[in-house]
Amino acid sequence: MSEYSINKGIGRSVEYKGLKAQYLFIFAGGLLAMFVVFVIMYIVGISQWVCIGFGAT
Repeated sequence: MSEYSINKGIGRSVEYKGLKAQYLFIFAGGLLAMFVVFVIMYIVGISQWVCIGFGAT
């Protein structure tokens, strides 16, 4: 009969390379907001290089 190991990570918060779950969501939300602002700036007609500079910073 096969024997399976027990997953000991059940119930723990999500962690990726030392970052806890709440900081991962803040980081992902910040990246998404930055992308949306970049797209809006580009559509409005602001110079492409200004948009790229904003996104790079």
